[in-house]
Amino acid sequence: MKGYAYYNPNPRGLHNANDCVVRAFAYFFGVTWTKAFLDVISWCSSKGLVRWNFPSVYTPYLKELGYNRHRAPRKGITVGQFRDEYADENRTYIISGPHHLTIISHKEILDIANCSDMIMNGYWERK
Repeated sequence: MKGYAYYNPNPRGLHNANDCVVRAFAYFFGVTWTKAFLDVISWCSSKGLVRWNFPSVYTPYLKELGYNRHRAPRKGITVGQFRDEYADENRTYIISGPHHLTIISHKEILDIANCSDMIMNGYWERK
Protein backbone atom coordinates (compact mmCIF):
# COMPACT_ATOMS: atom_id res chain seq x y z
CA MET A 1 0.00 0.00 0.00
CA LYS A 2 1.19 3.46 -0.77
CA GLY A 3 1.42 5.84 2.11
CA TYR A 4 3.47 9.02 2.05
CA ALA A 5 5.70 10.82 -0.43
CA TYR A 6 7.72 13.98 0.10
CA TYR A 7 6.25 16.92 -1.83
CA ASN A 8 7.50 20.50 -1.63
CA PRO A 9 6.97 22.73 -4.68
CA ASN A 10 8.19 25.81 -2.78
CA PRO A 11 10.71 27.34 -5.24
CA ARG A 12 13.24 27.90 -2.46
CA GLY A 13 12.64 24.51 -0.88
CA LEU A 14 11.65 26.14 2.40
CA HIS A 15 10.07 23.98 5.11
CA ASN A 16 9.01 26.67 7.58
CA ALA A 17 7.31 29.05 5.15
CA ASN A 18 3.76 28.56 6.49
CA ASP A 19 2.76 27.81 2.90
CA CYS A 20 0.80 24.56 3.23
CA VAL A 21 -2.20 26.21 1.55
CA VAL A 22 -0.12 27.19 -1.47
CA ARG A 23 1.57 23.79 -1.66
CA ALA A 24 -1.81 22.06 -1.55
CA PHE A 25 -3.29 24.38 -4.19
CA ALA A 26 -0.27 23.93 -6.47
CA TYR A 27 -0.77 20.17 -6.55
CA PHE A 28 -4.58 20.23 -6.57
CA PHE A 29 -4.74 22.65 -9.52
CA GLY A 30 -1.65 21.33 -11.30
CA VAL A 31 0.18 24.66 -11.29
CA THR A 32 3.46 25.98 -9.95
CA TRP A 33 3.78 27.16 -6.38
CA THR A 34 4.19 30.73 -7.66
CA LYS A 35 1.01 30.59 -9.76
CA ALA A 36 -0.98 29.06 -6.89
CA PHE A 37 0.27 31.81 -4.56
CA LEU A 38 -0.43 34.64 -7.01
CA ASP A 39 -3.90 33.29 -7.82
CA VAL A 40 -5.01 33.09 -4.19
CA ILE A 41 -3.45 36.48 -3.38
CA SER A 42 -5.19 38.05 -6.39
CA TRP A 43 -8.51 36.56 -5.29
CA CYS A 44 -7.97 37.86 -1.75
CA SER A 45 -7.11 41.30 -3.08
CA SER A 46 -10.34 41.39 -5.09
CA LYS A 47 -12.28 40.66 -1.88
CA GLY A 48 -10.31 43.06 0.34
CA LEU A 49 -8.85 40.17 2.33
CA VAL A 50 -5.29 39.69 3.55
CA ARG A 51 -5.24 36.38 5.45
CA TRP A 52 -5.00 34.02 2.46
CA ASN A 53 -4.00 31.02 4.58
CA PHE A 54 -6.99 31.00 6.96
CA PRO A 55 -9.89 28.53 6.56
CA SER A 56 -12.34 31.44 6.56
CA VAL A 57 -10.63 32.64 3.37
CA TYR A 58 -9.52 29.53 1.46
CA THR A 59 -12.86 27.75 1.98
CA PRO A 60 -14.85 30.42 0.07
CA TYR A 61 -12.02 30.61 -2.50
CA LEU A 62 -12.36 26.90 -3.24
CA LYS A 63 -16.17 27.17 -3.21
CA GLU A 64 -16.05 29.96 -5.77
CA LEU A 65 -13.90 27.68 -7.94
CA GLY A 66 -16.59 24.98 -7.71
CA TYR A 67 -15.24 22.79 -4.89
CA ASN A 68 -17.42 22.11 -1.88
CA ARG A 69 -15.99 21.21 1.50
CA HIS A 70 -17.01 17.84 2.91
CA ARG A 71 -16.90 16.98 6.58
CA ALA A 72 -14.64 14.21 7.79
CA PRO A 73 -16.43 10.88 7.47
CA ARG A 74 -16.33 10.38 11.23
CA LYS A 75 -15.14 12.19 14.32
CA GLY A 76 -11.48 11.69 15.19
CA ILE A 77 -10.46 10.16 11.86
CA THR A 78 -6.82 10.67 10.92
CA VAL A 79 -5.47 11.57 7.50
CA GLY A 80 -3.94 8.10 7.25
CA GLN A 81 -7.22 6.40 8.12
CA PHE A 82 -9.05 8.51 5.53
CA ARG A 83 -6.43 7.56 2.94
CA ASP A 84 -6.72 3.87 3.75
CA GLU A 85 -10.49 3.61 4.25
CA TYR A 86 -12.13 6.28 2.09
CA ALA A 87 -9.78 7.81 -0.49
CA ASP A 88 -10.36 6.78 -4.08
CA GLU A 89 -7.25 5.83 -6.06
CA ASN A 90 -8.42 8.05 -8.94
CA ARG A 91 -9.18 11.21 -6.96
CA THR A 92 -7.13 13.97 -5.43
CA TYR A 93 -8.08 15.49 -2.08
CA ILE A 94 -7.14 18.58 -0.13
CA ILE A 95 -7.37 17.53 3.50
CA SER A 96 -7.82 20.11 6.25
CA GLY A 97 -6.62 19.55 9.77
CA PRO A 98 -5.77 21.79 12.68
CA HIS A 99 -3.79 24.67 11.16
CA HIS A 100 -2.74 22.60 8.14
CA LEU A 101 -3.70 21.51 4.63
CA THR A 102 -2.25 18.45 2.94
CA ILE A 103 -2.87 16.45 -0.22
CA ILE A 104 -3.89 12.85 -0.82
CA SER A 105 -3.53 11.70 -4.41
CA HIS A 106 -3.50 8.11 -5.67
CA LYS A 107 -3.91 7.06 -2.01
CA GLU A 108 -0.65 8.78 -1.09
CA ILE A 109 -0.16 11.67 1.33
CA LEU A 110 1.94 14.35 -0.37
CA ASP A 111 3.54 16.87 1.98
CA ILE A 112 6.83 18.02 3.47
CA ALA A 113 6.25 15.65 6.42
CA ASN A 114 4.11 12.59 6.97
CA CYS A 115 0.94 13.87 8.59
CA SER A 116 -0.94 10.56 8.53
CA ASP A 117 -1.59 10.84 12.30
CA MET A 118 -3.16 14.32 12.03
CA ILE A 119 -6.88 14.43 12.86
CA MET A 120 -8.71 15.73 9.82
CA ASN A 121 -11.57 18.24 9.85
CA GLY A 122 -12.76 18.01 6.27
CA TYR A 123 -11.75 17.75 2.63
CA TRP A 124 -12.27 18.89 -0.94
CA GLU A 125 -11.97 16.46 -3.84
CA ARG A 126 -11.12 16.55 -7.52
CA LYS A 127 -12.02 13.67 -9.80
